[in-house]
Parts: sequence; C-alpha cells; structure tokens
Amino acid sequence: MTIPANSEYRLDLGGTVIAIHCNPAQIGPGLARWFARASSDLEPHIKLELEVIDGPYESDLPTSLLTTKSVTAEGKFRIADDLITGEFDPVAGSGLIRANEVLFKTPLVRILEQIFYQAFYSARQFSGLDSFLVHSSAVVSKGNGFLFVGPSEAGKTTAARCSSEFQVLGDEMNLVIRTVDGFVVEGTGFNGLFREKSPGRAPLKAIFLLKQAPKHALLEIPYIDATMALAAEIVPPIGLDKIPNAETLPFMVDAADEILQGVPARYLEFKPDPGFWPLIHREFGSNTDQGTTNP
Repeated sequence: MTIPANSEYRLDLGGTVIAIHCNPAQIGPGLARWFARASSDLEPHIKLELEVIDGPYESDLPTSLLTTKSVTAEGKFRIADDLITGEFDPVAGSGLIRANEVLFKTPLVRILEQIFYQAFYSARQFSGLDSFLVHSSAVVSKGNGFLFVGPSEAGKTTAARCSSEFQVLGDEMNLVIRTVDGFVVEGTGFNGLFREKSPGRAPLKAIFLLKQAPKHALLEIPYIDATMALAAEIVPPIGLDKIPNAETLPFMVDAADEILQGVPARYLEFKPDPGFWPLIHREFGSNTDQGTTNP
C-alpha cells in the first residue's frame, strides 16, 4: 500500500529521528500541530506505522505505560489491557503501534507521548547519540542552559512560566546530550499543552532541584541526593521491544552520576515569581555562546 506523503511525520529528538506513518493520514498533520514542529527533513533512524483503533476503552487509563507493558520473545508488546499494542524489530528498525482512539483526544495525547519516549530509546540505538530524556523544565538565559527538576507538582511549569523573559525550551520533557565539549540541553516537542516554548539548545550550566518555599534561595545539595533526585527524573531507557529489568535503575543512576560529574546542582527554593533568576545569574554568570534555535 502506498502511503500519502502527508501521512508521515518525522519526529526529531536531538538528531535522533523517528518516522511515523499514520493511519488515518490526518494524524500526521495532527502530530505536527501537537508538537508545534514541522516534520523533520532528516533521514529517520527507525520507521513506525501508527494505527488508530476505533472502539471504547473500558479500563482506567494508566499514568505510566511501562508498568502495564508485556513483551513477547518476538518483540510484540501489549500495554494496559490493549490500550496500545504493537511490535518492533530491533534489527530492521521498523515497527507497528496500534493505539486506541481515546489517546488522540486532548489532553490524553500526553499519555500517547510515552510510547514515543520508548520509540526514542529504540531509535537511539541506531543514531548512536548519547542522550537522555529528562522530566524537567529547561531555560536558556545569557547563553547558558538551566535544567529544573523535581517530582510531579514540584513546580516545573511554574518555573517555566516565571522564565518568560528568557528562552523556555519546555516545561515537561527535555534532552540532555553528551557532546565532545560537555553536556547540552535541548528542548523537545513533548507536552503540547504548554505552548510558551521555542526549540533550541545550549550548554548545560546547572541543574536545580525544585522546592516551593516562601522565599528564593540557592542551597548546596549533597552529591548523592542530587544523583538520586536526577536519576528519578530520567526517563527509563526502555525501547519498544523491552520492559524494565534489573539493569534499568542502575543505568539511570549511572547516567545521573555521569551528568553531575560535569554539571553542578543546587536546591532551588522559590516562590512563583521571577525573583530566583538574579540568584542564578549571580552564581553561574553568563556564557559568550548563545543558545541556538533549531531551523
């Protein structure tokens, strides 16, 4: 079957590219609107067929697609009582995802996004790029990239909204990428509900563990506490044909340790206004290189 060109959406995550052929075809432009990014012109590292399955879904919707996932030896997967099913061939770099139509209704697309987290880790095996998805807000200010992390309700979106004077890369999911010059942070299109962001990347200057408080303060954080806090926000490196195993958590801790070997971390106590930025600028200064915006 020949697939119309506009049925394909290519999702570029820091140079790791996923081609998504959509059925029905209008899902392709819908993904471009959701991610607020045009389809990439780069060659894809993996190719996926995305099918919308009609019909009611009677079970409770999961908050995590990993906790209800099972995979057969042939790479076929089932998630949350067949909310999502599919298969992936890690040799050919191709696969199929069938998702219930309920997941294409705003804001439930945020649940569907999680299958693309898994697709990213499958594609990363082909791109060879050393990068991690991190639950975080990310902001570029004075040429520096700053990452704000914490559990749900810690204030990631609040920190992003208080940073509108600068370049906000995202309030939910960002990439931390190892380069020959150190780590950089790059925004993603994930979380289409937050629109006050723009694509870009910058050298990662510091990481802040968020604590809402009645006043602004930057505080030292023990290295082990910073490591475990950051590890908890790294998206598990589980591809489409995988489930979590005994190596998953150690990988996340090792990745956090690797990042923190080169990037300082602090507790950031803050209230919902931009007053924490002078503290950040005072301690971490500026950079002559400016954050770059993706084409």
